[in-house]
Amino acid sequence: MKRSGFIASVVKETRLLMRDTHALALLFLMPTIFILVMSLALQDVFAARSGAPRPATAIKVELSDFDQSDASRDLTARLETVKAFGWTTGANRSRDDMMATVKAGDQTFGVIIPKGYGEQLAKSATPAALRASTPETAPPGVEVLVAPDAEKRSELIFLAALRNAMGRQRVDTALSRFAPPRADGEPAPEPKADVDPVTVTYTYDAAKSGASPSAVQQNVPAWLVFSIFFVAIPFAQTFIRERDLGTQRRLRTTNLASSSQIFGKLLPYYGVNQVQVVLMFCVGIFIVPLLGGEALQLRGDPVALVLMGVSVSFAALGLALLIAAIARTSEQASMMSALGNIILGAFGGIMVPRFVMPEAMRALSGYSPMAWGLDGFLELLLHGGGVRDIVPEVLKLGALGTVAIVIALGLHRRQE
Repeated sequence: MKRSGFIASVVKETRLLMRDTHALALLFLMPTIFILVMSLALQDVFAARSGAPRPATAIKVELSDFDQSDASRDLTARLETVKAFGWTTGANRSRDDMMATVKAGDQTFGVIIPKGYGEQLAKSATPAALRASTPETAPPGVEVLVAPDAEKRSELIFLAALRNAMGRQRVDTALSRFAPPRADGEPAPEPKADVDPVTVTYTYDAAKSGASPSAVQQNVPAWLVFSIFFVAIPFAQTFIRERDLGTQRRLRTTNLASSSQIFGKLLPYYGVNQVQVVLMFCVGIFIVPLLGGEALQLRGDPVALVLMGVSVSFAALGLALLIAAIARTSEQASMMSALGNIILGAFGGIMVPRFVMPEAMRALSGYSPMAWGLDGFLELLLHGGGVRDIVPEVLKLGALGTVAIVIALGLHRRQE
């Protein structure tokens, strides 16, 4: 491969790409519009939550009892009667271990019953304390850890169930110690809610209490991945046009290797993909807040973010080259590229978030390369992950791009 010939091929393709203003507008304006529209339209639906929430019947909760008193065991038993949640009790791991587990998404919620819970319950379970709490007689508290991808409705239901169990326990304790037995049906006194006994900690951002992912966290990476794969349309059209005009055959007479031609064509589009990554993130960070939405918060290892952008681009360019090698006309290439991207986007959680899909379709979406790219970006943006956390997605995207390029090169050489 001669370096001068390869550079000349890159320069030629870059000039052709810069002249195609309609293709450039498609690659940049389309994802920008989708990001703005979908982020603003769905922010109430997401209710400050995005990602893939778990079905209500499978919400996992881990409970650690550090008090080991009769009161704490009674609270655990009351909570386990709530069948909407899958309880894991008895491990009593440290708070840091539970935080890591919940942050990784292995558990949706974590409940920590602190030392001294039973003693504080006894102080607060008096008739006087039930009517007017003081700092000394305040109800005992617990801490709840919330996963980054926990659905808002699930969180509200869980907190309501927890507060109800704790309030009932406090009233029952007071009745059993200080009040005579009541007749069936006679209402028990309700405790005053001056002090919330539940402390909520979001594992999404330890530096900002209560911070949580929003609709923009879903839509920016989703439509970014979609726009990167859409590069197949202008690439395939240019490739087929040169093939039909005989440009590729004439270049072969200059001793420019076929691989130099192809990789010289791919490199400018790779550069366009990386510009797309930067600009779409800027849209989420700066433009969406100006229109009333929440700003995109970049988390995760910057190296991992770059690696995800490179991996998605590599897979997208591999598919684009394969489509160009298979298609006989530019119309066929456009049809295959557009229809293929729409199907991959629909199944991959781009147009419809995966958490609203039924279980069967959610499993099917795992075969879409767009889902791999989206999952990788969400792992970084929601969980603050690093390179190690996105290795499965990077490997799958890399394998797809490699296989597609190898097959496309084989087809191209046979056509020559």
